Amino acid sequence: MSEIEIFLEKEIDPDLGSRNKIEELFKNISSDVSKVVMNFTGVKFMGRSFAQEYLNQKNKASFEVVEVNVPDDVQKLFDIILKINGHL
Repeated sequence: MSEIEIFLEKEIDPDLGSRNKIEELFKNISSDVSKVVMNFTGVKFMGRSFAQEYLNQKNKASFEVVEVNVPDDVQKLFDIILKINGHL
């Protein structure tokens, strides 16, 4: 088992808008990975649909997902979604 770090700005874009992109990213993570560090450095914007899908994918992932360098506005969006939907 291994750990990887994904820089969302580089893997997707500084503007995270398309829920399909995060779904695709999670699907392409190798099955031998035990932990994924999602690094939000450089992320300028995240849409609500992207945030919702990110949390859905994180919840059903077979590996641990940890966020680092999350901008305040992105964290607030995550918090709102979790509050509305319960703790996925």
